[in-house]
Amino acid sequence: MWPFGPKSEEEKQEAPREQFREGTRALERGDTAEAIRILSAVVRDHPDYMAARLNLGHACYTSGEFVAAARQFEEAQKLDPKNPKILLNQAAAQSALDHLDEAIDLLIEALNLDAEFRDVHYNLAIAYWRKGRPAEAMAEFEMELALHPDHEPAKAAMTRLKAEVGGLGEEDAGWAEKPEGT
Repeated sequence: MWPFGPKSEEEKQEAPREQFREGTRALERGDTAEAIRILSAVVRDHPDYMAARLNLGHACYTSGEFVAAARQFEEAQKLDPKNPKILLNQAAAQSALDHLDEAIDLLIEALNLDAEFRDVHYNLAIAYWRKGRPAEAMAEFEMELALHPDHEPAKAAMTRLKAEVGGLGEEDAGWAEKPEGT
């Protein structure tokens, strides 16, 4: 094409992709302020660029900007509602905001999409634990480890939970009481 003529569609699409890659590289090297600056520009100019929203959410989360992260993950979910990775990240942001019920709902939704998606059972266990629901937390840790036996954080957390509650018997877990006289 003539160098002074209008850009082709391919050229128009390459610019945001290159900006996205630049923002992602900044995020990978830990320069979250630069990543936020670049990815915010991409999202402003291309609001339907789901991957840019997801990475901007990561950058915001890493910077401790949990409200902004939750907003980006929510927008990404609107663009790709069947993506369990987005739901997992959105749940992490809600959990960081101490919105545990919302986090639990998002994690259950992610499990409904992919019951074996790594880290979902683990994060659901943590949310249940923080809500004071140790039996459900233990069940989710066990499920995570059944699916991913090499998940060291899940092993460590399950050990801490067991120590905290002294093992989970029926009477400790909130299950139905034994009939009287037994």
